[in-house]
Amino acid sequence: MTQQLHNLSQPDQVDGSVTIRANVWLMSSEELPPLLFSPDEVSRLLSLGRHRVFDLIRDGRLRSVKVGSSRRISARALADYVAALESGEAP
Repeated sequence: MTQQLHNLSQPDQVDGSVTIRANVWLMSSEELPPLLFSPDEVSRLLSLGRHRVFDLIRDGRLRSVKVGSSRRISARALADYVAALESGEAP
């Protein structure tokens, strides 16, 4: 049986060309990008203070999840927040 190296469901189309995304389930732990970030990591990525990141979470502008007693921000939530900044939707 041959393993599928690409996820062919809903490929991205850019300018008429098709981009095939790698299947994350077949990646090693070293190849896999982080899925969840700590508030400290997000503060470094966004060049913001740690307290500002918690303010964004508290205000609902940056989605987060609880993992045990820790707060984590998903890569998707971080991308959505930056997209909202770029579009002028987030204050």
